[in-house]
Amino acid sequence: MTGRNWRACIALIAALTLAACSTTKTPVAGPGEYVVQPGDTLYRIASRTGRSPGEIARWSNLQDPDRLEAGQVLRVAPPGGASAPSPDASAPPPPPSRAGGADRPKPPRPAAREPDPVVPPAARRSDWGWPAQGQVVAGFNGSSNKGIDIAGNAGEPVVSIGNGSVAVTETLRGYGSVLMVDHGGSYMSVYTNVRSVLVKQGQRVQRGQKIAEIGNADAGHPKLHFEIRYRGKAVDPRQYLPAR
Repeated sequence: MTGRNWRACIALIAALTLAACSTTKTPVAGPGEYVVQPGDTLYRIASRTGRSPGEIARWSNLQDPDRLEAGQVLRVAPPGGASAPSPDASAPPPPPSRAGGADRPKPPRPAAREPDPVVPPAARRSDWGWPAQGQVVAGFNGSSNKGIDIAGNAGEPVVSIGNGSVAVTETLRGYGSVLMVDHGGSYMSVYTNVRSVLVKQGQRVQRGQKIAEIGNADAGHPKLHFEIRYRGKAVDPRQYLPAR
């Protein structure tokens, strides 16, 4: 085969390869969507987007929330309710209408944003109970501790603080076995350092129902680490639980 023919073959192979590559499209997230990355779980995506796993599963019509595939596109905002980007205040206003020179463009109205809760709804203290009977040995500070630690003995019961649906039952590095219960209204309760998990994802639970047992924590001091999250953000559980 002559040099000219070799060059022609190489050019043809390159053209075919480029055409084949061009038919493979990388999923792109649209407004209110998220593309699943390798190693993602529904809990991690919910924490990252400020939504609950139950909301994402419902909006995305997930048949099995435990099975996520890299490249899968999930909806992380209500269908038809994805908020549009906020207007750029630095952009120049549009020119006045030529037909009516007196018309002036209206300044852009900033997108409404619901503030984070400062205090819990009044009903929560009566709706919820404590997850374990022990004393609080470490309090919430919002940084190194995003919840409270409750002392106990290995095997003592861990109960759901209120009615809801089990959103997560999995093992995370640094947390051990993790349980999350979706209580609606963007509120989630989180239970870690547990063992003998007694519930399954998607199961409905009631206030005071035993869902697990306190496990053995580091340094041989059994305790329950407990969090309450609102829209994915950790809040001080003692503001939401009955005084004792």
